[in-house]
Amino acid sequence: MTTLSQKDPTAEAVKNMIPPDQSGIAYVAKRYIVEALTAGNANAFAFAVQNPEGVDCVVTNVVVDLTTAGGTASSVLDVDVAADATSTGDSIIDGLDINQTGTFDRHKNAGTNGGAPLKWDKNGGTNDYVTGKILAQNAASLVGTVIIEYVPLS
Repeated sequence: MTTLSQKDPTAEAVKNMIPPDQSGIAYVAKRYIVEALTAGNANAFAFAVQNPEGVDCVVTNVVVDLTTAGGTASSVLDVDVAADATSTGDSIIDGLDINQTGTFDRHKNAGTNGGAPLKWDKNGGTNDYVTGKILAQNAASLVGTVIIEYVPLS
């Protein structure tokens, strides 16, 4: 196994991060967007992130790190790929209880409708946002971070 160190020269570190060339196989690295969550009332958005890439991507995971609970019982968060910053759905995470602290993701905390990796259209495409909407009750005390993990498709 190859290990990396901060003492490695940059070119050597990059070389060790990428597997050897193989005919017909293109390697891409996962990318991550880290955003602060925004507290709000029911039906407000805790986050809305537009795809920064000029190519379609696949959202492989969304991690929600709650450091301060929202403050109201029954407050939940739905996460999905959407058409704009004011649209929502629940295909990635459905009904995450945000009146708690901890780290949650689409794998272990998908809810009833969540759990899917989704295509994220390129910037300016039809569905080029990932949004997290606060539902049912206010989350005025909410503090935390969302991490969107994705892979560009070209």
